Amino acid sequence: MSIREIISIVGVLIIGMAIYNIVFIFTMKRNIKKVFKIFEEKNAISAKTSITARELNIREQSVVERAFKKRDNRALALNFLLNSEAVIVTPYGTYYLDKNRMIALKEELNFIARMMIPNIDN
Repeated sequence: MSIREIISIVGVLIIGMAIYNIVFIFTMKRNIKKVFKIFEEKNAISAKTSITARELNIREQSVVERAFKKRDNRALALNFLLNSEAVIVTPYGTYYLDKNRMIALKEELNFIARMMIPNIDN
């Protein structure tokens, strides 16, 4: 294999990874907006108005569902928000969205992760 072939293969791999990451960012942003909308529609923005997981109606898709149905990545977006502490779990096992934490999160994260967080009106 010549140097030119190696460079072209590496270039294709880099372009492929870049496209994958761009698609991932936009998919996550779209699903974070969906999760955010659920919390706003249910008015779950404080511990007093928190909602149960059943009310959220977000669950992981099974392997069969992922194979035959449209992918629903809201569970992945909810997981991201839980890990970043923008969605808080109360001692009673209910969930609510902390808008102030979401705004702070947008400022704290790196450029790529910041692109996933939608703009929020207080």
